[in-house]
Amino acid sequence: MSDRHDSYRGIARHYDLHRMDWYAFTYGKRLQTLLAERGLAGSKILDAGCGTGTLAIALAGAGYTVAGVDLSEALLEVARGKDTRKAVRWVHGDLTRLDLAETFDAVTSVADVLNHLETLDDWERAFRRLAAHLRPGGYLLFDVMTCFGLEHLDAYTTHDRESGALILGVIWEPPTRRSTLKITSFVPAGRPGLFERVSETITEWGQPVGAIFERLTRSGFGDPERLWAASEDPEADERLAVLARRT
Repeated sequence: MSDRHDSYRGIARHYDLHRMDWYAFTYGKRLQTLLAERGLAGSKILDAGCGTGTLAIALAGAGYTVAGVDLSEALLEVARGKDTRKAVRWVHGDLTRLDLAETFDAVTSVADVLNHLETLDDWERAFRRLAAHLRPGGYLLFDVMTCFGLEHLDAYTTHDRESGALILGVIWEPPTRRSTLKITSFVPAGRPGLFERVSETITEWGQPVGAIFERLTRSGFGDPERLWAASEDPEADERLAVLARRT
């Protein structure tokens, strides 16, 4: 399906233990309110970059018809295991090449999914494929890190919780707008004092906000709306959340 590396293969089984599915808990209810305000309550949703499926399963539980797609088969395996009601259709796929031969009322692509694409051309390919999976007038909601946000993650941190320990090392490279995350996770493994250790390297890229909006327009979307902004200048916010309608 794709020649792009599955950068979550090593960490997939530890993903939820460290609340890496944070978006569903932080913004999930707000997202459902937004969809209802746009007349989309109970509609057909594609969660593009669904990860371990926490958000997709929550949407299905709220009455939406949901399909979840992700590049990582390892994350999808976790998602399928969590979906005990078999409420979501899970698909292995690359957003830049996606072809499900159906359309949806809305597409969500949140929590840095698009940041995994290196170039603006890749972003545009993804936008075009997502537009092709929306009915006319359907909505795309995406949420990404800005360059400002990725730059401020440049640090080494340790998170020690009852569920395990997480060591993060992030390096931001301004010339290429590349953020490289080295992640090491330790979780309890069966008996006291025994831990399972896994490591993975995850790479993300930031893009100029103006260029993102330009590529979005070129891909068939109109009326882009910034959501939940903390600053008037989008480049000064750590995250960029956008709602755009397919023309």
